[in-house]
Amino acid sequence: MATGHGVSVHTVKVRHQNDHVPDTFTEVNRQVFWARYVDWAITTPLLLLDLSLLAGLNGAHILIAIVADLIMILTGLFAAFGAEGTPQKWGWYTIACLAYLVVIWHLAVNGRAQAQAKGDKVGSFFLAIAGFTLVIWTAYPM
Repeated sequence: MATGHGVSVHTVKVRHQNDHVPDTFTEVNRQVFWARYVDWAITTPLLLLDLSLLAGLNGAHILIAIVADLIMILTGLFAAFGAEGTPQKWGWYTIACLAYLVVIWHLAVNGRAQAQAKGDKVGSFFLAIAGFTLVIWTAYPM
């Protein structure tokens, strides 16, 4: 991205309504670093796989968490290319948030229960690294 690759320009036309003169339009060009989303689509499922295998989750829970993660990332990309201030952009954002809640559910509820069943050391270690991951993922957009 530093070399200018993995970047697209998304152009949005903004309409300014006026009462006594014709409406004016402004073009806003916004950079979208789509390579970041490609990176996340590869690395975050691997991170979830590591956490899930540590906890001892079964294949169905792992698959659902990884699919929800990919949905979260792709809908975030769709929202980045969406038109500003439209229901479309907020719809993609809402779907991404719901998918994130599914990921949290599988890690915090199912993963924690399975890790605790493996013993206190595994349970506390899982809680520490999964908790850190979820806190970072939640704070990242801010």
